[in-house]
Amino acid sequence: MKDENNLSVKKRITSDWDEGIFFVLAIMVILIPIIFYPYCIPIFKPIKQLMFQLLSLLALVLFLLKLIASKKITWYKAGLDIPVLFYLVFGSLSLIWTANIYHSITALPLFLAAPILYYIISQSIKEQKFIERLLIIIIITGTLLGAYGIFQYFGIDFKFWTGNVGRGQVFGLFGNVNYFAEFLILPLSLTIGLALSYKNKFNRLLLIIAVIIMGAALFLTFTRGSYLAIALTIPVLLFVFLKGTTEKAEKKYYKKLLLYFLVMIIIGISVIYIPHPFNQKGTPLGQLRTRTTIQSLTSGSSILRRIATWKFTWMMIEDNLLLGSGLGTYDYLSLKYQADFFARNNNRERYPHGFAAQAHNEYLQMWAELGLIGLLLFFVILFFYYRNVLYYIHKVNDKQKALIISMAGGVTAILIDAVFGFPLQLTASLSLFWIAIGLTFAQIYILKTDQKAVSKAAVEVKTAVEKDIDNIITARPLSLGLIALKIFLAFMVIVVMIALSLLLIRPFIARVHWYYGNQQIIKGNFNEVVEIYERGLKWYPWQGEMYFDIGNILANKGINTPALEYYHKAEKYVDHHNLPHYIANLYLKRGEIGKAIPYLEKAIKYKSDKGEMLPLQLQLGNIYLEIREFNEAERHFSNVIENNPESAEAYYGIAGAYINQGKRGLVVEALKKVIELAPESKLAGYAKTMLKKMELKE
Repeated sequence: MKDENNLSVKKRITSDWDEGIFFVLAIMVILIPIIFYPYCIPIFKPIKQLMFQLLSLLALVLFLLKLIASKKITWYKAGLDIPVLFYLVFGSLSLIWTANIYHSITALPLFLAAPILYYIISQSIKEQKFIERLLIIIIITGTLLGAYGIFQYFGIDFKFWTGNVGRGQVFGLFGNVNYFAEFLILPLSLTIGLALSYKNKFNRLLLIIAVIIMGAALFLTFTRGSYLAIALTIPVLLFVFLKGTTEKAEKKYYKKLLLYFLVMIIIGISVIYIPHPFNQKGTPLGQLRTRTTIQSLTSGSSILRRIATWKFTWMMIEDNLLLGSGLGTYDYLSLKYQADFFARNNNRERYPHGFAAQAHNEYLQMWAELGLIGLLLFFVILFFYYRNVLYYIHKVNDKQKALIISMAGGVTAILIDAVFGFPLQLTASLSLFWIAIGLTFAQIYILKTDQKAVSKAAVEVKTAVEKDIDNIITARPLSLGLIALKIFLAFMVIVVMIALSLLLIRPFIARVHWYYGNQQIIKGNFNEVVEIYERGLKWYPWQGEMYFDIGNILANKGINTPALEYYHKAEKYVDHHNLPHYIANLYLKRGEIGKAIPYLEKAIKYKSDKGEMLPLQLQLGNIYLEIREFNEAERHFSNVIENNPESAEAYYGIAGAYINQGKRGLVVEALKKVIELAPESKLAGYAKTMLKKMELKE
């Protein structure tokens, strides 16, 4: 009888649906890091994101079908159910107040897919073997990609990867060295945790080999933020292992490891910074030394660029402190706030210019998009996660403890890296992050619901009436009406899945058209480009870059009115740094000066350096002279003179602004400066004539 009860529990815990979900997760772990599609723009990110969304959707469909097929729906109350739900709901509600609804809707599937994985995993992975297999797959995938990264460093790679040099060639299958590093940190931290705690010598040897391979690949990326994530995660792992054990021998073991780690840090610093033949320029240690000097870490272009990004991100936060600007809007708004930041004080000289699609700090970006409320909800998720980890490590055997702490180590590495990077914006890292969280609670579920404990609890808790009801439910065949309802619900789930899949695929197909259109641009077949782009926009009409490119083609052909229409369509979906300038030019060609002026003002702010700004400032100053707004004309000419004191044209223009404001003394001074700077120019001739006229009037 006892065996029968255990068998029934096992059937309830594990089903074919659960196994199907496990296989989807396994495919996800393997496929997302390695998949790429060379006929798309860009090659790596869109296909990884699409596959993650489709596989998450498939896992959700299997989960829903499992619930529909079940005679009795059971829901394991995991520790993060409510915090994650509030986080998802709030992020979805941000579409109401978003600064750009198109970007928010586009970002919504990825935002929902990752946390939903937590629910699916915590409710479906209920056997130890499935957890261990998924972790093994994560480690093997990370190790193989790590080995590939090492090959890349030594120039052993596929012929179709060209153009990457130095550290940039170690990009795995992510297209960017930093993205590769941010992927490696979770499987590496997971493997380190298991290697520190596993007692089986053969398993530990395999884990150490995996650590060496992934660690070497991470080292060769020379990604400082990821170095820091691993360097801080290791002592955290050791400390938690130390606090999680009650045996004196184990405590002594982990204390020794902490001491060894500190010694290794000291040795490592010495090897890097004390001059010797192996850390000279051109060697891997030499490159690391260059990237980790005090100057590089405090005033290097990379850190200064991050500081600038964080500062204008804070400006974004100040404008939408509580609710944020809306999910997925950071990329759309960043150029505007960067332009405002560089227009202040002397920021354009102090900080490097760039284009920031991410804040290089997940917490600041989350605050900017979802406001303080969204950020706090995320922190609540983290609080309950770590609280559960620290609580249950005291209630498990050594193997289970190793798994929980190691998974928490992987999560911790991602969170530390998120201070200087954006791993939660990268599909491969994001998926592993939430898979690790889900598997942690799946492991906790197994601890809490041992089969014997479940059987015993069921006998003790159920009343006689409850038993009778359960027997009736189990024994009585389903009515035809209920069967029909289940079939209908299953059919609707599948139909919705197909519809959502088609919606998710559309942006990717548009990007494929974008790629083929670009190939025609290279060949000079511009009519063909427009046709390809138009077909792509039918698949996904929010692809602003294609509107921009069509506008460029039409403008170059002198077809100005349609070009302007495409530019205005583009600015709804993308804030391109050249877009305001191009729109202003078309309005000027149409003689619509009033409409051109605000775009010229914006174009000036969007330019990357003052050299590019000066011609536009001169142009705008002359326009203001033409429409008799002399104060504005004076302002722009003054800006040109401040940045280029040798500009005779600026002095001549400001003289025109002064003379119309009755500033006679300043007029004479400006005109004399024109003659001094360009004595043989036409402007000098005009200046002399004006000075003579002024003398005659006196």
